[in-house]
Amino acid sequence: MNAHEWALRIALGVGFLIDACVGLVSLFAQPLLPTLFDIPVKDAATATILGGELLVAAAVYAFPLRDAVRFRPLLWVCALDQLFGVALPLDEIVRGALPATMKTVGPMPLQLLLVAVYVAGALRPVKPSPPPLPR
Repeated sequence: MNAHEWALRIALGVGFLIDACVGLVSLFAQPLLPTLFDIPVKDAATATILGGELLVAAAVYAFPLRDAVRFRPLLWVCALDQLFGVALPLDEIVRGALPATMKTVGPMPLQLLLVAVYVAGALRPVKPSPPPLPR
């Protein structure tokens, strides 16, 4: 495994952990969402639905983590997932509503780095595998 594959696997693992943690908290510990992640909970049903969606998104990370070449198109979904996590707070910042804590703004550079790694992995040319050796 070369350095590009290691970087992609680490980035996929980080993305998986982000979505899985927030999804589990959204499903099972909604009162902690504002404290831990600066996510306001106005409707418990919506938070539950979003938690389920985040767990599905975490599952999407698991496929390319296992085989990045075979599930290469899912890297675009992973990039969009992280880009969405940057776009929402950025929209609030542009409107003049700077988030009150660094829990919202702090992860944005990491998320943009993850987007870059996923896009690079999706655009990287695939080397054909060598034919199997005869027995």
